[in-house]
Amino acid sequence: MQGLMVKLLNVDTPGERALRVVAYFDQLAANNPDLDVVVRATAIIADCPAGLELTSRGVLSRYSAEGIALPGPAASVSQRGTVVVDANEQGTVWLERAGETLELDEFIVERFGLTVAGVVAKQRPPSDADLAFGFSDPALAQLMVNGRASEAERSRAARLIGLHPTSPVQLIALEPRVGEQPDALIAAMRAAWRRPVYLAALSRQLSLVIAVGSDPVEWNVEGLAGRAASGPVVDLLDAPSSWAVARDALRFAGAASPWPRVLDAEQLGVVRLLGLLDPSVVAAHPDVARLEQLAAAPHGAEAIAILDHYLHADSLRSAARAANFHHSSLQSRIVRIGEALQVDLRTPAGRQRVALALILWRITRRDQS
Repeated sequence: MQGLMVKLLNVDTPGERALRVVAYFDQLAANNPDLDVVVRATAIIADCPAGLELTSRGVLSRYSAEGIALPGPAASVSQRGTVVVDANEQGTVWLERAGETLELDEFIVERFGLTVAGVVAKQRPPSDADLAFGFSDPALAQLMVNGRASEAERSRAARLIGLHPTSPVQLIALEPRVGEQPDALIAAMRAAWRRPVYLAALSRQLSLVIAVGSDPVEWNVEGLAGRAASGPVVDLLDAPSSWAVARDALRFAGAASPWPRVLDAEQLGVVRLLGLLDPSVVAAHPDVARLEQLAAAPHGAEAIAILDHYLHADSLRSAARAANFHHSSLQSRIVRIGEALQVDLRTPAGRQRVALALILWRITRRDQS
């Protein structure tokens, strides 16, 4: 019928063409299609790429006019419609036609959206238990981010979790604070981001979070006491690449007072290159070694905190306020710290040198912990 439709759309009157579009989608719906089938059939009848995104379910599906699955989000949209189920908007459908839209594009998108809504209405919406299932087994989580696993293995793992293999996702490396409960963390993330979120505890120090959706998450999660870093948005089958970036960025979260405890990897910019250095070489450098000695000395934690405030404050007085010291007392402490580090902290070059050493010392310590 698809090949026949293309021919009829070229010869019928406008009214007849509209009726045939209705008949096409009615027949499609009668065969109980899944969402991929609906998107593919729409792309074929429209003779241009078509797409669907259900943000509430983490589904992104795109097909070419030849019926071939397309990766990633749409580069451009020529006609867009909504998917409404029980008076609630569930997502969007669209056509990606190059150049001007055609006569029936708006009508095709309308029927496209209605057909998708019919499919979604028949599906049981995922419950909180469904969203949590799948990551109850850490091995499944490890498979999702294992770059050596095949796409077929990761695709199967995605479906066991309840995700569409072409869904856009953002991987997040999370280091919870001791005592933080995973259930509370994932509930806070779902409430803040309004999207499917999955969490797996890989160890006591590290958890994997998958946030489903084409838009990057915003770090507005209340009650998150630990550290976290997010990688880029990728297709689900490319999850290992996003996870690698997130893991790398986590080393810098809170590494110095300018860096927040939760951050997006893009915030690091060129600083991320520091993570490529050999940790053993970094630890052996005299500047880093002297910081380790300072931290291990009596009141070492206080000295490191004072140094951090001083290096990143606008002035000595603002650093004193942040460290809860009188500025004259802080100044004398800074002189002694500079002597211990064998660096003149009164000069811009000295401060820059120690600020760099402080970041390297902290990420190296985390690598060794």
